[in-house]
Amino acid sequence: MILRSVKWLFIIIAVIVLLLIAGATAVAIMAVQKTPLVASTATTQLDGADSVNELLGQLQRAFSRREEGHQVTLTETQVESLVGVLQRALPDFKGVVNISPIGGTINLTYAIQDTGYFVNASALVLPGNSLRIEQVKIGDLTIPGRYLLRFLERTVNSYTDSEIATIALSRVERVTMKSGELTLDVGRLDALLTELNIVASNMSVDEESELQRLSAYYLRYLSGREIALSTEPVSLIEYLREGMARAREQSETPQDAVLHNKAVILALAVYVGHHRVGTLVGDIQPNADKALKPRRGAVLHNRNDLARHFIISAALELLSEEGMSLAIGEFKELMDRGNGGSGYSFVDLAADMSGNEFAQVATEISTAVDVQNAMARIQSELEIIPAIEGLPEGLSKQAFIEQYERVDSIVYLKEVEEIKRRISLLPLYKR
Repeated sequence: MILRSVKWLFIIIAVIVLLLIAGATAVAIMAVQKTPLVASTATTQLDGADSVNELLGQLQRAFSRREEGHQVTLTETQVESLVGVLQRALPDFKGVVNISPIGGTINLTYAIQDTGYFVNASALVLPGNSLRIEQVKIGDLTIPGRYLLRFLERTVNSYTDSEIATIALSRVERVTMKSGELTLDVGRLDALLTELNIVASNMSVDEESELQRLSAYYLRYLSGREIALSTEPVSLIEYLREGMARAREQSETPQDAVLHNKAVILALAVYVGHHRVGTLVGDIQPNADKALKPRRGAVLHNRNDLARHFIISAALELLSEEGMSLAIGEFKELMDRGNGGSGYSFVDLAADMSGNEFAQVATEISTAVDVQNAMARIQSELEIIPAIEGLPEGLSKQAFIEQYERVDSIVYLKEVEEIKRRISLLPLYKR
């Protein structure tokens, strides 16, 4: 009797497993399609990158005046520019947005590499007194939007062990649309931002890593060096020399060198780049109410902006997916083309790309120790960043379009290739 029961139990389990496999297979087949839903290119979407400055201004006002209600307006151009950044970093991803008075559609396509198949998704967002997603389609599957929204809400709440998603959704008091534009009426954000700080704090404590601990150590170490007290700007190579020398002392193996080099780069990005980079690293400031910073900023080619571009890009290279750091740097330059910006700068882009390359060689196990040794005897900035003479900068949007048209034009790519050529000639980056 017992053997028969066990036998039937195994049969039932086997049937359930087969049904699950069959169901998963059916869902996968329905989700995958042979033609892409979206064929847009990042280059056309990025033409409106300068419009994102206005959106950032709205968000900054909403966050700074958190005890008031606000209206936040997003245009198709702004949303598609942000999608374009993702597409620039992830070439297999494409997205397009359309906003009309009766609803907004979001269409996405992901190309499955080397298969000729695509995962297509679309969502319909409707105006109303809350965030309303009418339906979501993934391939040939249709999912009621309210169920997906509820699932995402519960998932985020569960993952963060909070009510952050519920609070965020409750802040949306009204959604209105007109051609090419969506406006959100949001309530006061103080409760949301308070909850967000608690979530960030809890997660950083739970997930504190050796990299975070070392980054905090090098931040304190560098802030205590004599160069930090200089009344004159100090070259970034001086900070790198100090940090990498200490990293070399602490590294017994190539694996140690990789970890310590990462920590030095992240600490410098926080110290001489921008203290807000620390929010991506974790709680590394000795005093949460007063960020450490040098008396005078670091420089490259006698420019503080280039030192910041270099070291922040290096940090982003370590913290982001491959390609995302360069895409962010390029997007920032496109934003600067607008009124009030510094203009598109291939010089800044050269600093970004040099920082990316430095981060890569400093954290590859085959070259990490070599970078430590090179930094110990470095004599010139031209060992980590190439000469910038002849690289265009300060281009307004109109001047950029007249000269380069877009970011995938032949003449634009020629400038980028020239930067890559100059970087490739630096001995430190030859692998």
